[in-house]
Amino acid sequence: MRVILIAGKAGSGKSYLGNCLVEFAKSRGLRALQTEYSKYIKLYAREILGYDGQRENKPRTFLQETGVFLRKQFGEDFFVKRMLEDFSVYENYVDLVVISDVRLKQEIEEFKKGKYKDVLTIQVINDLQESSLTEKQKKHVTETELDEYKGFDYVISNKSKEEIETFVKECIEGER
Repeated sequence: MRVILIAGKAGSGKSYLGNCLVEFAKSRGLRALQTEYSKYIKLYAREILGYDGQRENKPRTFLQETGVFLRKQFGEDFFVKRMLEDFSVYENYVDLVVISDVRLKQEIEEFKKGKYKDVLTIQVINDLQESSLTEKQKKHVTETELDEYKGFDYVISNKSKEEIETFVKECIEGER
């Protein structure tokens, strides 16, 4: 099973790239899915706050604070462990899994050293718009930890849909 990890700051285009990768892979006959580490926190946001999953009303502070709480309560590797549990199911059904919201070094390194040998890491840089986050949100560990990380296989700028689509085609067809 191939694993693609996509990192980037809020609003950088991680989900868009992930969706493009999955759709292109499916068009080539591969079984593919997109998932997120944050799905566990978003479930709490839905149950507690009534969050409908829409970007326009994302409870960013709640998501950040809940993530910190869960890592303190259950260990820094809480989200990685949960995702690896999910992977034990995914590996029976899919050829490609895209995790489109990598924010911490551990979320990359655990996959690189684990049993999944075909792991591709991508950092997306937003060149299209200014961040809508508050200054406090911009300074959160999930926005800053990967600023100096040098282990990405690719760093791409989210400048245009055409560039993203070309990159996707090359990734899936093995030219990258």
